[in-house]
Amino acid sequence: MQENFKVAVQYNDECGYVEYEQASKTIKVVFDNEATRQIIETYLSAEHVIRVPGEGLLDFKEVIIKPVESVDNMKTALTRIWEKTGVHVDWSRPVA
Repeated sequence: MQENFKVAVQYNDECGYVEYEQASKTIKVVFDNEATRQIIETYLSAEHVIRVPGEGLLDFKEVIIKPVESVDNMKTALTRIWEKTGVHVDWSRPVA
């Protein structure tokens, strides 16, 4: 059985987390502020064109990422969420 992927998120002084269930490919956002939760959910439910590294140091290619398709896509999308929404991903803070 695959373990769910969880990561802490922060917006201003408020904290929450995002959980990705690999078996059902669903996203759950836990955040007390409804408006912020909606911003995160909207971002993670959309397709994104993201430049990802290719074979060389300066080699990038554009790919379409759908965060709900896989945990790797979710992680890639989360690396860009701050720039688009102002939501900070706290990769090092554990989520129980």
